[in-house]
Amino acid sequence: MMQITAESIIKSSEALCNDVVNDVALKAKLVQLTGIVLVGGAIYGFSMGLRQSLLQAAVSALKVPALFFITLLICLSTLHFLGLLFGSRLSLSQTLTVLLTGVAVNSVLLGSFAPISLFFLLSGSSYEFLMLMHVTIFIICGAAGLTYIHKNFHYIRQLSGDDSSNAGFLLPIWMILYMFVGSQMAYILAPFVGRESTFLLFRIPQDNFYTYLWEIILQLMR
Repeated sequence: MMQITAESIIKSSEALCNDVVNDVALKAKLVQLTGIVLVGGAIYGFSMGLRQSLLQAAVSALKVPALFFITLLICLSTLHFLGLLFGSRLSLSQTLTVLLTGVAVNSVLLGSFAPISLFFLLSGSSYEFLMLMHVTIFIICGAAGLTYIHKNFHYIRQLSGDDSSNAGFLLPIWMILYMFVGSQMAYILAPFVGRESTFLLFRIPQDNFYTYLWEIILQLMR
């Protein structure tokens, strides 16, 4: 049985896939993966919120893992039940384990970027620069996590003898949906960095994430 650590989920993905196919201690793995998501996301979230205050940092440390869990909860059933419709043999717990491992990889990578986040914060970078930096880091880590998920599902199909090509087109579509839901959920849970001088738990959403990001880019170019 594979031991779940921040390093092993990156280095030993094939061992994890074997455990998933054979249904080996999935509940324990889900608990351990949840812990990795909480720690990695909290570390990076704390570095984001420090620009405003320690209170904002503490709240952002909670918001980043919440962002991952809520997005996964929203998108999980779509992938699982469409997968069943197109011939998947995985149980809900098996699907969740693979997806949560990808989220955990995302969180580990985010946590590893925390020193860079702190460096640019302490360098006196502007709010607009920090926002674009955080968005870029989230994109890099998110893409790595989704690539990891895609690779693991492909390997699991090989292990289980599933030669159907249906999952080949279904998973990329789901990944696009996951990215859209995640980005909009981040906008709903904002602020993470804190632009105002006073602490703000949530702001009233106006429009969507993409229009807000475009406004930030325009302000940075002025």
